[in-house]
Amino acid sequence: MNKIINIITTVIFVSLIAVISVSFWIARDVSFSDEESRSLTSFPKLSAEHLVSGDFSADMQEYYMDQFPQRGLFTGINSAAKMLVFGENNGILLGERGQLAVRLFQMYQSRRERTPDMDYYYEDNVRISLEGLNAFAQAQSRPLATILPPRTVDVAASAFSYPTEISDALWSLIGQTLTPETGYIDMLPVFREKYENGDYVYMRTDHHWTTYGAYLAYVKLMQTWDMEDKILPIDAFSVESIPNFFGTSYSKARLKQVTPDTLELWTLGNDTEFTTTCYASKQSKDEQGNTVITKEPYLSFPSWLNREYLDQRNKYAAFLDSTHNEQTVFKSTPSEAQRERLLIAKDSFANTMVPFLAQHFDLVIINLAGGITSLTSYAEEYDCDRILIVYNYANLIENNHLASVK
Repeated sequence: MNKIINIITTVIFVSLIAVISVSFWIARDVSFSDEESRSLTSFPKLSAEHLVSGDFSADMQEYYMDQFPQRGLFTGINSAAKMLVFGENNGILLGERGQLAVRLFQMYQSRRERTPDMDYYYEDNVRISLEGLNAFAQAQSRPLATILPPRTVDVAASAFSYPTEISDALWSLIGQTLTPETGYIDMLPVFREKYENGDYVYMRTDHHWTTYGAYLAYVKLMQTWDMEDKILPIDAFSVESIPNFFGTSYSKARLKQVTPDTLELWTLGNDTEFTTTCYASKQSKDEQGNTVITKEPYLSFPSWLNREYLDQRNKYAAFLDSTHNEQTVFKSTPSEAQRERLLIAKDSFANTMVPFLAQHFDLVIINLAGGITSLTSYAEEYDCDRILIVYNYANLIENNHLASVK
């Protein structure tokens, strides 16, 4: 009897190996994983150099892992098991109400070193960035406001059985270091209170705030600039809901049972009165051999929304057509009153504020995350009346762009 069981077990095992092997070589390679939002490894090139160095074996191992048959099913099972045992996967926490949050960040330590996978931050480097912002604000003659959106792990702290000491220390450091001249708007208490009340202020599967969260930041900004009478009420907007949004946290966590987000588009119905234009800088030489920098538009579309992205995985990229280093959002139809011009130095959190701010200002938008830090020169070039900096906590601890603003 035991012999029969052993034979059956062996046949089943060998059959499974055979099926998997045949499936592996028959199936076509997949170049991109929508769920993980990354490119998958292709078959490595064979060469004598790669064989001798051992790189070929390592590349083959990565290739097998990425192209394994039914890989999505097995990675989902693996992710669920890790979440069950450890409460996280790939540095992503799973909390109440299906809330995901990044726990591990690549901390910026110096220009030559970035420490991966830490839940701490280097206080000295954060302080240098904040002091850089203080110096910029001190020298600035235009009205300035600064919004540093907190991370999901800071806002949704109550959803996780995870200590908040690090989040609270970072929040305290920011509040104590920034001077009044920066026009710092502290959104963390507001967002925490809203989240505790069950309001949808931060995405469940992504690291960004929701459109409602962006609206709350817009309201605080207008109050800071003594423009309360111009604040647009919530009921003035019509809301278009885009279902099945899976963000960056979901791509890392790989949990199939997590409920997708709903991306909301808030509009007053006048979107087509605005035009978004993206610019690229080109260097050339004049007749005397001097370097001349010119700017040329390479993309222009009505409104601030590229709706083509709404049918793709990265739906958030619909706002401002994702990331561009230099953009303008101007009202293309004439208005009786002259509009102020606002310079926004930002990362991607500011993208969902644009629909609100464009109703009051012509916008000049530059990408801090792309390394553009010469804010004063852009403000002068475009004759901007005000400056807004939007730069989230994660970028603050992972980069040092604010240390160099001028």
